[in-house]
Amino acid sequence: MSYVIYAWASSITYGLGSIIGKLATKYHINNPWLYNIVWAFLTLIFIAPVAITQHVGFPQEWSTIILLGLASAVSSIAFTMAFYAIDLSILSPLSNMRAPITALFGVLLFHESLSLIQWALIGLLFFAGLFIHVDENMSLKTFWTKATLLAFIWILSSVWFNSMIKVASVHNGFWEVSLWSSIITVLLLMPTIPLFIKDIKKTPIKNYSGVALCTILYTAGLLFSIRALAINVSISMAIISVPLTLILTMLLSFIAPKLLEKHSLKIYLIRLTAATIMFTAALWLSR
Repeated sequence: MSYVIYAWASSITYGLGSIIGKLATKYHINNPWLYNIVWAFLTLIFIAPVAITQHVGFPQEWSTIILLGLASAVSSIAFTMAFYAIDLSILSPLSNMRAPITALFGVLLFHESLSLIQWALIGLLFFAGLFIHVDENMSLKTFWTKATLLAFIWILSSVWFNSMIKVASVHNGFWEVSLWSSIITVLLLMPTIPLFIKDIKKTPIKNYSGVALCTILYTAGLLFSIRALAINVSISMAIISVPLTLILTMLLSFIAPKLLEKHSLKIYLIRLTAATIMFTAALWLSR
């Protein structure tokens, strides 16, 4: 059950990294494309020395590594765009939507069958997801926004990314998967340079400290998740999707309301209840 430990470590480091990263988007780096390339580049810098000390070699199966790098690049762009556009207390719980989407993909692409209980859990997940978006106006119309669309694009690409980790790990070693997929991710993001080149000169060096710390935590979370997902996908994804980020965001909103985001206790309790229902349903669905 070592993968459970890795999954919990991934959940914790991702949670802390999300808080720090969101602060960086609000106060330090205004251009999401700049944030995205810095995040990808720093991830590679942090992984490379460790991989070299572990005697990393060339992949045995390049095609799966290339596809993983492509999935990583698409997922990172989608996540960054959603990261800038939506409250962290909304985006984090929505990660639980990966479980029902994975199940639906299994039905559509591989003709897998679902029980009546599994269909009910999928319906419950989507229904609870509506209440994640509730704000002070108490309107579910906030669900149908461009920000929500970006979040769902990230969720879809994330399902693809996590599946490719499992596939690539079957044919290649852990450090080969980690290092070479990161290299390919950076290369695939290079064409986005014209979208942020002017902002590089305008951004002081000190403003990169937040994204650097976020990247350290995210890189640790990525390595932990690769370890966990290479052994077990369903349970690992359920643990990684625990709404720790929402809990941390809620606590921070009361300690320092002007720092990140601020909603009433009522709204956070609604979001937390919906997130708990989503997490529980995703966990049962993944069994």
